[in-house]
Amino acid sequence: MPPKRKRAEATAASTSTRSTRSSTRNAGTSSATQVSNAAETNLQDLDPEPPVKKPRAKATTTKATTTKTKAAPKAKGKTAEAVKDQVVSPLTQRLQPEDLPSANGTATPRSTLSSSIAANEYTPALALATFGKYADEDNPEVIGPESFSRLCEDADVSLEGALPLIIAWQMDAGEMGKITKEEWTKGTSKLQIASIPQLAVAASDLDKLLIQNLPPPPKPATANPSKKKLADEAYDRTAYWQYAADSKAAFKTLYSYCFTLAKSSPASRSIEKDTATAFWAVLLAPQYPIVTDIVEFVNEKANYKGINKDVWSMILDFCHTVKPDLSGYEADGAWPSMLDEFVQWKKEKSA
Repeated sequence: MPPKRKRAEATAASTSTRSTRSSTRNAGTSSATQVSNAAETNLQDLDPEPPVKKPRAKATTTKATTTKTKAAPKAKGKTAEAVKDQVVSPLTQRLQPEDLPSANGTATPRSTLSSSIAANEYTPALALATFGKYADEDNPEVIGPESFSRLCEDADVSLEGALPLIIAWQMDAGEMGKITKEEWTKGTSKLQIASIPQLAVAASDLDKLLIQNLPPPPKPATANPSKKKLADEAYDRTAYWQYAADSKAAFKTLYSYCFTLAKSSPASRSIEKDTATAFWAVLLAPQYPIVTDIVEFVNEKANYKGINKDVWSMILDFCHTVKPDLSGYEADGAWPSMLDEFVQWKKEKSA
């Protein structure tokens, strides 16, 4: 009997020791060495267990490291940053983090890119990555007409409206349907945008303000014009609020820019009649109904081949002054002969 009791007690001690070792290993506390020493004393009279482990100081370090490593994934899944990485706003959901390299061509951590997109943040690397998705294959320094059309399609922008002109204006593009990398870099930096959806929002805001002549929304009380990153904004609206302060002057700037954009070459002094009437239809007609008649008149007259800058500018002044019923028109108002002929044509048509 005594030998059996001794073996039973030893077995119990062994079991207790293993449990103690397990709990001590998971906790990673300083008592691990004491418990292990006690366990070895109890096991001296028993058959040997697996080979003796390496020096305890090294084992303790390994245990602590293992404990930290195991704890990291558990904490990561619960951090606010990790949740933020998983939530991408509808505004930027078309941009996938894995598609966006850093400025130097090396991979940027997905968590960093996801966080920037989710917070609508601007970085030059993200803006250039978006440019690269639309740059021409044979000329990576420019977005050509075909790629620009694809860009507008992705932004849900109709090529038949004023939005493509507004986008070109904000990029200060020198040619119609083209945006160079330098123009894109300056334009996106000014607006603090890095994605096509953000660009679409910026263009839509200006379309409502300048083309549809809608009042601007209330200016946020916390808006800081000097702040370049607003987490609660789709883009930096500093320029927008400047335009809103004098929308007529802002529209005149856009209108003047479009004449330069529409020229076939920098040296040209006029733009083609078809181009002029198409621009008038999208820029002026929404605000000035009389433009519909002007477009009809110009298209009907074969003797008008092109529109020079003076006539282009006077058309806007004419729309400000003359109503659709021709009230406000004065024969001695020093209007271009084309507009005098238009008035005569409209009177005869209405007679």
